[in-house]
Amino acid sequence: MEKNWYVYKHVRLDKGVPFYIGIGKKSNFGRAYQFSKEKRNHLWWKIFSKTEITVEILYENLTKQEASLYEQSLVKQYGRIDLNEGSLCNLTDGGDGIWNGKRSNETKKILSELKKGDKNPQYGKKQSIELINLRMKNIRGIKRSEETKKKQSLSSINSGQAKSVDVFRYDNGDYVGRFYAISEACRVLGFHNSNGKASMVAKGKRNQTNGYVFKYVD
Repeated sequence: MEKNWYVYKHVRLDKGVPFYIGIGKKSNFGRAYQFSKEKRNHLWWKIFSKTEITVEILYENLTKQEASLYEQSLVKQYGRIDLNEGSLCNLTDGGDGIWNGKRSNETKKILSELKKGDKNPQYGKKQSIELINLRMKNIRGIKRSEETKKKQSLSSINSGQAKSVDVFRYDNGDYVGRFYAISEACRVLGFHNSNGKASMVAKGKRNQTNGYVFKYVD
């Protein structure tokens, strides 16, 4: 896997704080320096029109997965303006470009169809333990505000996911790790539990999902 991706941030000089985190490929290195309305969202342009900015390349020589993980970690660290969590004008949580973004039902349906079976770029692929550990380190190393913790806790309780789970690989039974909730496990493993399949596995109603077995911890 080629390591030709990088992570960058835009810093507003009037306040000296980051206001955008992004990733790019070295073959398109100018991505970090694209300042047009066509290439940036309305929040980014609103800030750019008020102050001078600087561009900082934070990490280089990464795989796309590594760059995406760093992007997600930094977006969580600095927080998004639209969620009242911080200084960033990012409209998603990073990584795949749509994580926690607002999508119409039609868009969700299209994306779902594109990811079914062998249409999914991850179909049949196994994620390495190293990559899973990197996700765990990034997610668990992030300091969350008390308000964010409360929201996440209530969300887990309301969805019936506030229960620790052990995760194993389905093909060979290898132990992946223990997580405080299915939502955390799915986030680390790189997929969503919006369809409830992981929960169904933990309840014994399915054998596996996405190549993993979930078991609630008594």
